[in-house]
Amino acid sequence: MKRIFTILLALLAGTAAMAQQQPQPQSGPFGEKIEVNVVLLDAVVTDSTGRQILGLGPDDFTVTENGVAQKIQSVDYFTNRRNVSTPEAQAPFKAERTREERYFILFFDKPQEAVLLNRIVHARGAAVAFVNNEIKPNDYVAVAGHDVRLKVYTDFTNDKKKLVRALDDAIAFGRGTMDAPAGNAPSILRTVNRDRMMSHTGSTYEALEVLADAVRPIKARKDLILFSAGILTPDQTVQKGVAINKSRFYDRAVYALNSADVSVYPANLVDIPNISPAFHQALEELAADTNGRYFRFNPTFTGALHNVEEMTNGYYLISYTTEKPRGSSGFQKVQVQVKNPEFKVRAREGYSYGS
Repeated sequence: MKRIFTILLALLAGTAAMAQQQPQPQSGPFGEKIEVNVVLLDAVVTDSTGRQILGLGPDDFTVTENGVAQKIQSVDYFTNRRNVSTPEAQAPFKAERTREERYFILFFDKPQEAVLLNRIVHARGAAVAFVNNEIKPNDYVAVAGHDVRLKVYTDFTNDKKKLVRALDDAIAFGRGTMDAPAGNAPSILRTVNRDRMMSHTGSTYEALEVLADAVRPIKARKDLILFSAGILTPDQTVQKGVAINKSRFYDRAVYALNSADVSVYPANLVDIPNISPAFHQALEELAADTNGRYFRFNPTFTGALHNVEEMTNGYYLISYTTEKPRGSSGFQKVQVQVKNPEFKVRAREGYSYGS
């Protein structure tokens, strides 16, 4: 890790990121082995002015794979109720298919050196303001991070005082907690692979993979705000400020994030314009590959967090099943459209399948 940060410092001196449930094996009509996967796609639908559209159901969407229409099983709408201005009895959608909870993960990818400590402190301040001013009663937030391994500073909660204490612990390089909350509420620590968490999360990508696997049982989109100065692993080579190869951990992390319906919103900790591309490459890719958004330059982090909250006011979760040959793997492109041509839709471009 120290070598990686040394590379980042050298670059800085030179310039002064579809959820899938577990597949079930079956046999095809000719006896061939297939796997049936349940695919979950999150989608935001807006009109021409950017206002979100409520009240859509399965008949309003089309989902295609390789030009073949898929049979949509269900469509749920998740909202923080900001978009709901009428009583449920008069709302233009089925209230029983409307869910109010949202899930955020504040993730601090902390450098080993103290050179960016002031920027982490700024990020913490913006996160505290986000917790105190932006989250709604049915929002659940977790605080996690990575230094030598994945650490969880608090599991999902809407207790603002607990979240502020966890943010303090996160920027102080605390040990985190291993105690899962009581009850059956959605949780990271109740389902996380503890052996992998403690012994196999040496890189940020591995930490993101293990974290994603832990939140996979939660049937909802999870929005992960990643405070980071950029990600490089020892197997990568940097030439003229550009990483010329991908980390061997990258694809596994993206597969896990998409399988768990996690969108990554990286906010770069480095506050110098025109820095070397290696500071941005992995963060841009993580955002693009998980249907998130990259915040490149952050004099403060308040704007980035506010934008994430605005973008997640409401979304649809589309569910359907698909069949793949057993033992196969790859990336399946998906096209999500709305039948009303006046509406616009933003959704994941596909999902990874197989191991």
